[in-house]
Amino acid sequence: MRAHQIMTKPVVTVEPDTTILEAANMMLTRHISGLPVVDATGKLVGIVSEGDFIRRRESARADATVVG
Repeated sequence: MRAHQIMTKPVVTVEPDTTILEAANMMLTRHISGLPVVDATGKLVGIVSEGDFIRRRESARADATVVG
């Protein structure tokens, strides 16, 4: 199997200033697990994935833990 056989078409992208909430909602409504992040010229500058949301939540929990 090759990537083109399972990828989402057309490509759904977000811009760097897209909010996390907007990106998450887009992923949920379109049933996709990641979004390429592109600048105004269409150049790829990053990728947002479900894993990024999970790690962000785990990081927030660790920051909120009171030690002592």
